[in-house]
Amino acid sequence: MDAALRTFEGGPPLHEEELTSFEREHGLCLPAAYREFLLATNGGRPERDLLTIPGLEGNPVGRIHVFFGLKDPVESCNLDWNLTVFRDRIPASQLPIATTEGVDKICLSVAGARAGAIFYWDGYAGEGERNLYYLADDFASFIASLQRDELSPRMRAS
Repeated sequence: MDAALRTFEGGPPLHEEELTSFEREHGLCLPAAYREFLLATNGGRPERDLLTIPGLEGNPVGRIHVFFGLKDPVESCNLDWNLTVFRDRIPASQLPIATTEGVDKICLSVAGARAGAIFYWDGYAGEGERNLYYLADDFASFIASLQRDELSPRMRAS
């Protein structure tokens, strides 16, 4: 399967300096594959949007609505906005990088032994319930695992 992922409706083109500034401001070090994705797409709606969520009972399949970027005119589509809004709910080791149609997030682990791994955060989990589910060892593996179906967004031919 092709590991490249095309998106549309992403934010404005990004420059390396903007990513470096974001990392510095938030004390993060983004993995190379994720940096390359942001520089190429600056987030957006993915053509392949289906993911499997191992261990999530009753709903083991999810659909990515949008990957977050930087400087997007839609405030809720920005990495920094999501970091701020979900700071007290998502573990500090996790950077929300995408969202589902609901409140659930796809997160990049940015600290600890699992740094670089991708997780699904269940925003509907109750207090004390499990809310993080492992998806992939790294961003490239996660992107390669995404699927599409008849409901997946399609880019219009230009």
